[in-house]
Amino acid sequence: MTNKTKILFVNDEMEMGGVARVLNTLMANLDTDKFDISCLVLHKTGMLLSEIPSHVNVIEGTPFFNTIDRPLIDILNRMDIKALFSKLRLLFYMKTGLIKKRILIERKKIINETYDVELAAKEGFCTVFTAYGDSKKKINWVLTDYKQNNYSKNHMSLVIEALQKIDMNIADSEDVLQSFKEVFGITRGITIHNLMDIEKVKQGIQIGYEDAIVQPGLNVIAVARFHPQKSLERLLYAYKNAVDKGIEHNLYLIGGGETEPLLRQIVKDNNLNRVFFLGYKQNPYAYIAKCDLFVLSSLYEGFATIINESLIAGTPVLTTRVGGVSDQIVEDYQGWIVENTLEALKAGYLTALSKPDKLNDMKQTLKSYEYPNDKILKQFEEVFK
Repeated sequence: MTNKTKILFVNDEMEMGGVARVLNTLMANLDTDKFDISCLVLHKTGMLLSEIPSHVNVIEGTPFFNTIDRPLIDILNRMDIKALFSKLRLLFYMKTGLIKKRILIERKKIINETYDVELAAKEGFCTVFTAYGDSKKKINWVLTDYKQNNYSKNHMSLVIEALQKIDMNIADSEDVLQSFKEVFGITRGITIHNLMDIEKVKQGIQIGYEDAIVQPGLNVIAVARFHPQKSLERLLYAYKNAVDKGIEHNLYLIGGGETEPLLRQIVKDNNLNRVFFLGYKQNPYAYIAKCDLFVLSSLYEGFATIINESLIAGTPVLTTRVGGVSDQIVEDYQGWIVENTLEALKAGYLTALSKPDKLNDMKQTLKSYEYPNDKILKQFEEVFK
């Protein structure tokens, strides 16, 4: 047998979120007869550490990176003096450009071999870390729309310089790729959609859910971090608008996060007594499958895997026009795409719920939905050769 290709994936943390999930799915699907896989987590923390596939060699970053994933404002609010010192030191190295030499020093402490391929799983610092390493092929994975939200805006010169050392940029949608090219002035890039954990979705549907929360009548669901990016308050206003126009239905919110107090206040102030907060669910798919419509109300995305997971679960989707969705949904067949405004979301929401027969027809059609995982996996393997 020929030697395996040695791959190193680099991520800053493994918290519950899109990047960690799609990274774990990719590592789980790569052929272990072809690839020897390692994953460096610069700050080894997060719920999804436990879901890293068992065949992956997990490497922990040095203490220098312990605040890489923590916003400065969060550290200040918590008055964490030790973390504040660590964060300010890290920012000093990045602002002065000394981080390039420091990365070489820290890499020697934790990496004792040369990799055939190194992939920065999250744009920004992971890009810089990968760029200044000695792996033979360096890849940057782009998973968000940088024209809508530039995570690297405070370190643009550093990232732009690092990108000159990157051999390939992979974006999860064509919209995301074009935005990244425009913001950073790069030309090297291709589009490969995210892999889906299809079996996990299907098994989740079979397992069911802990309690019979789904009520009779029309049921709508959203699964998201409660974060300003997801703009769930717009969904609540769309819900209220439909109820005010006589469409009684239930809305279920799965997730949690910083905007939850705001969302609960909107529900309370408007007497939205058929909105249910279900908290985090390890298995949201059974809930999605039992509902008539899934709604994504985000302000921006890269390639929202939850959309395709909903389609796999057999539930049509209403989404705002964010990066990737035009590649994911066949309109009027699998769901609806509306412009990214509150008024458009209200109108689209009303249209969808006014057509329960069409929703049911879509659910029937989605029973034969197939996501092209095999094709996507071959694309990744071609790049990793």
